[in-house]
Amino acid sequence: MSQSDGFNIFHMSDLHFNGKNLELIKIVLHHLVEAAPRYVFITGDFVEGPADDLDVAVTMIRNAIREVERVSGFLPMLKVVPGNHDFFYKGTYGLRRTWKFYRLFTEEERGNGFSPEDMIAVATFDSNQIFEPRGGIWRKTIQLMRAMSHGLIIERDLDAFSEWTRQLRQSHDGEKYARSFKVALLHHHPMPTRYSFLPRMADEGFMMLENAGALLYRLIQENFDLIIHGHRHFPQFCRAVYKNQDGEERSVAVLACGSSAKKHDDLTRIVGHNFNIIRISWDGSVHAEQYFRRSTGAFLPGPNRTLIRGPRKPLISQTTKLGDWFGPIMGH
Repeated sequence: MSQSDGFNIFHMSDLHFNGKNLELIKIVLHHLVEAAPRYVFITGDFVEGPADDLDVAVTMIRNAIREVERVSGFLPMLKVVPGNHDFFYKGTYGLRRTWKFYRLFTEEERGNGFSPEDMIAVATFDSNQIFEPRGGIWRKTIQLMRAMSHGLIIERDLDAFSEWTRQLRQSHDGEKYARSFKVALLHHHPMPTRYSFLPRMADEGFMMLENAGALLYRLIQENFDLIIHGHRHFPQFCRAVYKNQDGEERSVAVLACGSSAKKHDDLTRIVGHNFNIIRISWDGSVHAEQYFRRSTGAFLPGPNRTLIRGPRKPLISQTTKLGDWFGPIMGH
């Protein structure tokens, strides 16, 4: 797809680099270069644990992005969020060790972003918080006693998101923001996973975002189109429908990425490895295509493309001449 026709977003997750899955990561990054995406979104679990060499995984990703620039002539925009394995031992135990992740990724790569040219807004959330600072002592105690693999976005970060969207709405690009494709990135599940079998650890308490309802409602209020995440290594697509504060029904799509490169896992043996390509067309419509690799085979697209958002009417340019619009009516 040429840039004049639209652009691609390449979504991968749960690489779980541990030094033993280099070849798998190389295969995924080869597809990244082939897709020539305008944006690269990675939703956490870059490494198996905080003691693993995150520098190696990040260097491979950056080299692939530079290769896209060499081949295609444009540098993709990278947006990332952390996963529980990036911060905690075995994704569950110990203190929250963040220094590697925050050293290797820039504030721009970790933060929210809006492109008036591409008409896309990206919100990023760290869903690996341990406890809610505004909560009471009992709430904090209960949260500290739980496994760290569960997800939580603290209220302060939700408020910062709401303030960011408010400023965009009131900016000179407010109209473009209102019509833009809006996508949120996090690691944990805001919706339950659809299982057709029973994994060894099927407890949604280890997987679900603790305050999923608060996040979903805020995104619905802001007319966000899509949430993408990873975590359970189980690819799926669903929608959440809520009524907004005016009583109107609004929906947000939720696209999960399986593990893109974890070497050994009960789910990757069943559903395979996965990455997603999200295509934004010139007319504003958005489709997602999931790619799967089972055993030692190649990555192949799934049977269906999923419609995320339908076409949008084009904006009337501020530089459009009145004659361009009234001429056909008046027979000119």
